[in-house]
Amino acid sequence: MKTRIRELRLEKNLTQKVLGECLGATQTMLSKIENGTSIPDALLLVNLSRFFKVSTDYILYLSEERTNADSLLANNMHNLKKYQRLISLYQKMNHKQQGDCFAFLSSMLDISNEF
Repeated sequence: MKTRIRELRLEKNLTQKVLGECLGATQTMLSKIENGTSIPDALLLVNLSRFFKVSTDYILYLSEERTNADSLLANNMHNLKKYQRLISLYQKMNHKQQGDCFAFLSSMLDISNEF
């Protein structure tokens, strides 16, 4: 079975030993998987997916899509927190400040200033 584990590992400049230590696997096990003489068990596959922030299908060459649900969720949560912070700051402004902020942002994006 062909996997992308070697390619993902090298992208992060990790040795098999270091990757194994991070995942609770042995260097020998990872070597066999990378050489195609063994296949990862389900738990290791999931751990690899989470570690590299890619889908299990991507690791197994079943998809070219790298992202997995965990990383998409984490990214969305990060953006949500940023947006909540921006809204909180905006709400603390008085009406004139909000208008000035909107005008400034509109000018940066080169859109009409309709507030």
